[in-house]
Amino acid sequence: MRSRAHGSPDPDGANRALQGVHALQGFRPMIFSGKPYAEGRTVIPLRMSLYLQALAFAQGMTPRALHVDGAARFLDDRPWERGLAWRNGRRPETGDPEWAAVTVRLPRDLADRLDLVAHRESVHPADLLYTMLFWYAWALYPPLHEQERRRRLLQGE
Repeated sequence: MRSRAHGSPDPDGANRALQGVHALQGFRPMIFSGKPYAEGRTVIPLRMSLYLQALAFAQGMTPRALHVDGAARFLDDRPWERGLAWRNGRRPETGDPEWAAVTVRLPRDLADRLDLVAHRESVHPADLLYTMLFWYAWALYPPLHEQERRRRLLQGE
């Protein structure tokens, strides 16, 4: 049987039941591998998307595991409280070849916590996801050229 709401198998109505429990609206609740998950969407620069895929591979992770790690660390570190600016994850149009649409599927508890941050900070969930991925790629694991630029800046070159 296919769920009308999500277009995925839902033999016991679990996805519909989760929809009623999920009060905030930034993530779409779902059941994946028998566990409660939620997914949200954003757009990020294509180069960043490719870098995150390479980073996941280098760390022996799947992109989905990288998203989970990034969300957990983002929530623990709370970089927005130290001045990290929110990125706009809703434009330009996804038809732009320089931007990639990204679906972030997270365990339900992480998605709920991110949704709560988006609500409290008055930011769109897509903006929060873009900012989270940007922070993970640029602050935690900057590309080599950025590491070199920072080193030169600190040395006064």
